[in-house]
Amino acid sequence: MADMRGLEALNRQLIEAALARALRGRLPANAVADALTAAIDDAFTVNADGERLAPNHFWLNLNTQDLVPLEYEDPALADALAACAQQVIAHRGFRADMAPRVMLRGTDETPRGALHVTARWIPPDLPASAQNEPPRAPLPRRPFLIVDGRRQVALDRERVRIGRSRDSDVVIDDRRVSRHHLELRWQDELARFVAADTGSSGGTRLNGHAIQQCTLEAGDILSLGGVELIYGEEFALSSTTGSHPAADTTADQ
Repeated sequence: MADMRGLEALNRQLIEAALARALRGRLPANAVADALTAAIDDAFTVNADGERLAPNHFWLNLNTQDLVPLEYEDPALADALAACAQQVIAHRGFRADMAPRVMLRGTDETPRGALHVTARWIPPDLPASAQNEPPRAPLPRRPFLIVDGRRQVALDRERVRIGRSRDSDVVIDDRRVSRHHLELRWQDELARFVAADTGSSGGTRLNGHAIQQCTLEAGDILSLGGVELIYGEEFALSSTTGSHPAADTTADQ
């Protein structure tokens, strides 16, 4: 038992040393290790064989003033942190079905020196959504949605209607979702999508906060009455270590 505890302590030291090198002392390595461990423990899933699958997508929010110099000093920071996440996964004894992908985002809301980690397990090979018309030219940044962790939908038009109704551009067959729940509207002047709730019964949340309208950034998690959508942009995923390409009942409206 003592040998096992010693081995665990050594593994922890190695993980923290790797994090310290990646973060260059700007964030405490032990706190980041704790945040990664908690996110993994909260977000693992179990496969058909009863194996515990580790989350494979990580969104790390830092204060912008912390992130900018870190990325300047090390453009491959996301890759280094993904390697650390992989070490934590191995240390925790979870199975990994692909190399972790880490997406970094600077926000003014995150306190200086702090880090918030969100993790999700997303099937490595998501089926593309069926298209009823020829695809249009992709918008800049090649945005997409991961719908309830099961399918990937390319956002290749400037207005995307989401809801339970069959006339929606993205149909979500779940009673928690209103017939006409949400619209994504591309704003050229912002070069971003704006998510706008269209009078849904269950409401819309962005990263846990209720919204009526808000701009989207890669890694944002929308909740439509409890049904989760993850907003992504292909350029953010392609820069990481992952080898796969770009996871109360409401009444009808």
